[in-house]
Amino acid sequence: MSVTVSTGSAVDLTQTIENGMTFYVGDAVPRISKYKTLAKDGVNLSVMRLGSHTGTHVDAPAHFVKGGKALDELSVESFVGEAEVVDVSDLPPGSAIAGSDLQRHASSARAGDVVLIYTGFSRRWRDPKARRRYTYLGGDAADWLVKKGVKAVGIDYLSVEGFGAPRPVAHLTLLSHGIPIIESLAEGLAGLVGRRVFFVCLPIKIGGCDGAPARAMAYPL
Repeated sequence: MSVTVSTGSAVDLTQTIENGMTFYVGDAVPRISKYKTLAKDGVNLSVMRLGSHTGTHVDAPAHFVKGGKALDELSVESFVGEAEVVDVSDLPPGSAIAGSDLQRHASSARAGDVVLIYTGFSRRWRDPKARRRYTYLGGDAADWLVKKGVKAVGIDYLSVEGFGAPRPVAHLTLLSHGIPIIESLAEGLAGLVGRRVFFVCLPIKIGGCDGAPARAMAYPL
């Protein structure tokens, strides 16, 4: 792979993990506390209690697929590569992104690309009202991505799935085809809509796990 990027042009797409942060309703509440301090112990050391899908994170197939690969079984190349940034922020809150929406906005995406979907909900990251009614990926849109041959899909809010969906169709469709999902990308994605970028997403390597927080960044091409 030969890619030319500008030095210093990286856009950080990572949500900060912190106390009081936004998280998916029903998941473990993130908590960070001091375990040791410089004043008492001569060193600062923190304890973190986090769900595996806290903040910007990667979903591995094992998240929903029986016998699916765990995070540490996926190649780093699964999360690194050229990406198309798609803008569907014109859809009303609570809408399912349709295959026709992706066809209209992401027709230039190529097989082997990462597709990053900007819904606009990253700008409502701290709004508790958004946590149950956000734009999500419909089943036919997930099918479109599979047929396109993309290698990963990212979105700028808590989940590719509608809140409380009776069946996780988008997750199952993508993950059963070995396509990892990156959720909770930060609002820096807004400045990249309609562009191609070189995307880097590095999840914590946790053995046998269904997912993990990640540092995600994009380099405009």
